[in-house]
Amino acid sequence: MGPRKEAAPAVTGEQMEEILAKLNSIQERLGAVEKLLEASQAENAILKSTNTELSKSLLERNNTIDFLRQKTNNLEQYNRQWSIRIAGVQLPSEDASNPILVMRHVYDKALLPILKGAVDKGLLQAVPPCELLLETAHILPARNDNKPKPIIARFYSRNMRSMMFQLKKEFAPKAGDSPPSSQHKTPRLKYPFYEDLTKVNFQLLKTLADDQRTGAVWSVNGVIKYKLANSTEVRKVTNVFDCVEDILK
Repeated sequence: MGPRKEAAPAVTGEQMEEILAKLNSIQERLGAVEKLLEASQAENAILKSTNTELSKSLLERNNTIDFLRQKTNNLEQYNRQWSIRIAGVQLPSEDASNPILVMRHVYDKALLPILKGAVDKGLLQAVPPCELLLETAHILPARNDNKPKPIIARFYSRNMRSMMFQLKKEFAPKAGDSPPSSQHKTPRLKYPFYEDLTKVNFQLLKTLADDQRTGAVWSVNGVIKYKLANSTEVRKVTNVFDCVEDILK
């Protein structure tokens, strides 16, 4: 026979009460933990709902800001549809601060040949004088002091301004010592002029023009249009605040 096992000591009533008390304490603590977990889950649900609402509100606010930015830019661009930005017009220093004299230099050097061409084509009955064609003109600051500063000239009539763009390739003075560039089949203009774009539109047009993925880039009534390199498809920018990667994709 093997060794005799000793019987387990009997649990007294007092010990049993102590064990039950400890079990009750543990059970109460577990209940408290469960309540804390439930409260935490409820709080997380509230936070998640609040975060969803805040995200929705932030998205709506950003959409509103984007809409207002576009609208403000469009309104500014519309106000510029009576103006052109012209380069290459050399002015005597004493005339640079006089809008009337600036107008006359622009008129005589850059616009008059086009106006005469319009008369020859029967689009105008007579050449309008400078004071009836242009409302004002002023010089813009330039980084390069060795070149003529760009000039903004504002027309009285948007139709006359549009005609300048329609006929400039045909009648505008050409730069005789400048052969056609690799990007243009026609000779360069002696006094090239472009639409007067807002700062946002002009910067985007310049960025697109400098991008190797694009071919020709231009604007029509403030709307920027472009072609991808080695493509004939004409695209237009719908939102000038989009990044270039999104525009070109």
